Amino acid sequence: MRLVRLIAAVFAVGLTGFIVATTLLYLEQDRLIFRPPSIVVTETENDYFEKTAITTSDGETLAALHHPAKTGETTILVFHGNAGAAVYQRPRGALLVEAGFGVLLAEYRGYPGSTGTPSQEGLFADARATYDFLKQDSSGPVALYGSSLGAAVAVQLATERAVSALVLEAPFDSMLAVAQRRYPWVPVAPLLKHAFRSDLQIAKVTAPILIMHGQKDNVVPLEHGKRLAGLAPQGTAFVEMSGAGHNDLATYGSIDRAIEFFKSAAASQFVPEKLSPAAKPDS
Repeated sequence: MRLVRLIAAVFAVGLTGFIVATTLLYLEQDRLIFRPPSIVVTETENDYFEKTAITTSDGETLAALHHPAKTGETTILVFHGNAGAAVYQRPRGALLVEAGFGVLLAEYRGYPGSTGTPSQEGLFADARATYDFLKQDSSGPVALYGSSLGAAVAVQLATERAVSALVLEAPFDSMLAVAQRRYPWVPVAPLLKHAFRSDLQIAKVTAPILIMHGQKDNVVPLEHGKRLAGLAPQGTAFVEMSGAGHNDLATYGSIDRAIEFFKSAAASQFVPEKLSPAAKPDS
């Protein structure tokens, strides 16, 4: 009888712990998924970008950075990851400007300088507003460059608007798959509010796609990028970057590769097989 009571007590404690942990994960998921840095947006530190306020369809104001394209020039619309900010993308943006592109460093609601609270549908709305802002003043093509969470935003936008090329760094197939991998003991599917199902959307993209993923990525493991590439349209280029992690792909040549890809797309000469092998950092 004592053994039965002991087993019952252990089960009750375990069940209580499971319920508490699951509840906390559900309540804290917004904070875990969206991690805007606590910084104050000031004037930019170079001559390339101007602060640009973009208004969304639901009345939020986004603090983007813009380098307008010349007539007919492609604009690269850059979407950062969950702990990033538009101002952090200035070095990447500068390289794109120097390569001859117009550039808009997108910002999300609830992130530095912007109003509102981030959510999956909110970020999708922000992406649409940013794209539409570009098209108000330019008839040139728009290409997308998304990293991590920003890759999911870029994939969704590429299914809703006409884009000339899509480059994804360290993307996941879905936030649902990442969460299930990280919390295998939690019934994630019915609890997750922001599933970011790129796996269900990428096949709809008609633009040429380049996916780059670090072999040693321990934030979004390589398998997630490979699975997304496997679901993408035929002709999608996938590059496994040996030695790279999640946040250091630029060190391994990702920006140079993206520029090459964007130029090929702009010239309508997209041929994945012609892309050079994955670059390695100088030793």
